[in-house]
Amino acid sequence: MKNSKVILAIVVGLVIAGSVIAWLMLGGEKPTNVNLGKGVSAQLNASLKDSVIKREKDGKPLWEFTVGNVINDRQRNVAILEGIKGKLYRKDGSYIDVSAEKGEAALNKNDFSLEGKVVAILNSGGEFYADKISWKQQGDKIIAVGHVKLIKDAYTATADEAYSTSTFQQVKLKGNAKVTKGGE
Repeated sequence: MKNSKVILAIVVGLVIAGSVIAWLMLGGEKPTNVNLGKGVSAQLNASLKDSVIKREKDGKPLWEFTVGNVINDRQRNVAILEGIKGKLYRKDGSYIDVSAEKGEAALNKNDFSLEGKVVAILNSGGEFYADKISWKQQGDKIIAVGHVKLIKDAYTATADEAYSTSTFQQVKLKGNAKVTKGGE
């Protein structure tokens, strides 16, 4: 009986030491509770540095981001992203290069949002800039908020908010909206 208590104490000590080492190596801000089984639980951080995250559907890529930091927030069911550069792949074979300071990607959907100096450039022509851009994959909807600027063909549009698709063809502007052609 005494030996089993000593062994249990050693196992619990190793689990706690391993948890502390994992926390120190992974870094981050908010720990996540992890149940290790048999009544033992620990707090481990779910943060990764310099990672690539991507989403596919039916074997085809939807988007792929290289991020400086990603934190898995299980309570909100999102990945919190920092230092984002990546691509959004469209059904027609074109793609959009994106960059942003930070953002979030839903863990159970294909939706995401980017914030802070967001730049989105369509390889077949078109540029989108905003403080925040959200992509809703269902219906191919883009919602841009704050210092919005859209350049497509000879036109430049600015507004407080914009609603579009990933082709940047159909755009609805809201608040301080202005559209100019060429240098006009």
